[in-house]
Amino acid sequence: MGTTNNQRHASAPGAARWCTAAVAALWCLCATVAVAQPVGTGFTGPYGISGILVEGNKQTKEKIILRELTFQEGDTLPVAELYERLDRSRQNLLNLGLFNTALLLPTFLGPHEVFITITINERWYWWPQPMIQIADPNFNTWWLTKDLRRINYGLELNRFNMRGRNETLSALVQLGYSRRFGLRYRVPSFDRAQRWGAQVEGGYGEQDEITIGTVANKRILLRTPAENIVHQWKAGAAITFRRTHDIRHAWSFMWHDVSVRDTAVVRNPNYIAAGDRHVGFLSMGYSAIVDRRDSRAFPLQGTFLKMELVQQGIGPGQPGVTNLLGTAQHSWKAGLRWSVGGSLRGKLSQGSGDHYFLQEGLGYGNHLRGYEYYVIDGQQWFLGKANILFAIVRPRSYRLETIPWEPFRTLHLAVYLNAFSDHGFVRDEVHGAENFLANAWQHSYGLGLDLVTSYDQVLRIEWAVNRLAETGFYLNFTQPF
Repeated sequence: MGTTNNQRHASAPGAARWCTAAVAALWCLCATVAVAQPVGTGFTGPYGISGILVEGNKQTKEKIILRELTFQEGDTLPVAELYERLDRSRQNLLNLGLFNTALLLPTFLGPHEVFITITINERWYWWPQPMIQIADPNFNTWWLTKDLRRINYGLELNRFNMRGRNETLSALVQLGYSRRFGLRYRVPSFDRAQRWGAQVEGGYGEQDEITIGTVANKRILLRTPAENIVHQWKAGAAITFRRTHDIRHAWSFMWHDVSVRDTAVVRNPNYIAAGDRHVGFLSMGYSAIVDRRDSRAFPLQGTFLKMELVQQGIGPGQPGVTNLLGTAQHSWKAGLRWSVGGSLRGKLSQGSGDHYFLQEGLGYGNHLRGYEYYVIDGQQWFLGKANILFAIVRPRSYRLETIPWEPFRTLHLAVYLNAFSDHGFVRDEVHGAENFLANAWQHSYGLGLDLVTSYDQVLRIEWAVNRLAETGFYLNFTQPF
């Protein structure tokens, strides 16, 4: 699958080691040719790309790889632009999440001709992943109680790169604190030009405890141990359009059915809407993304922009909540070890004050570092973050030949020292008087140690000081932005 006669290579252990050494030697040779030949002989191009060879793709279709290139056979490029496009193409390939490594080697065949060889190392695509997940907003909040009842467990099965076309099938069975069952299938492209894609999904969830509100920026939990307090069904689809390598659009449609017990309505009449305990509604969304980051898992350079408009409820009897969300993030590399980054993120919401279960401020998916123990509810919010990173261990890959499975033989590792400062504001027009962090500017600063490893895994250990002069050590498992 996804290979041709020209792309097959020996798979015996000795042959694999020989091929590894040969690729390394070829890299050195091509690097010498790529630099010495144009400079030493006075050749500066432009260079016509006479051919492209793809190697190492045992499963991935060649067209999926060629789609990520910022050049194609027959293009003519100056030498400086050639190297820029090679580097950007390598980043595009790695950002697919399908490959451990991607190597693009130019071989100069003459004063105006170059041949490109692409060598990729594929990841493991079957992930029957046992799941142990905390039910609190973050690990630090859960660690205060260490309550094992607030643990979700189950199995999430992901089949990435189905049919070698970067399609993904995901199935979820989650038990424990909350029970969830879901199925999702994503097709990134179904047309000849590989621009239009689609996704369908459905799921059911239930649990016997919900957050009914906040007081003093602490969650007020309501629990009914004998029976579930909330039931949720959802089913929907999305259409995506990838205009260029860096620009994507998406249109989503989702039907939701939510019901709660009378106890929830008594405690918070506006949990669903004005005394209601059940609602079914259609949500529609549109998003536009410009993504020019070097790495989506942990960016050190580049720009990310996102605008999202979501309408939750269409027509009579439905909530009628409108959300506008925006994100702007940029990182600059300052030398081999330094990177400076900043992000701005915000949300404007109309109507969510009357539907608590559709309202989300800071403290869940988005939070200020140093405020991990708080939730700041509200209808509108702003969040700004700044980072200065120093690479203690610069990003590098290691080959571990003792590991029997090829997809796991490549180990990626990088370690960063992180100095940061966060600033945020949440406007709460409904319960602001009960939560002292709302309707006031908040800020924090601190130091952290970030570990980035294979398969886009990130671990952050941070010490932070917030506006309340509270200090603490915190553990997080996502990129800082």
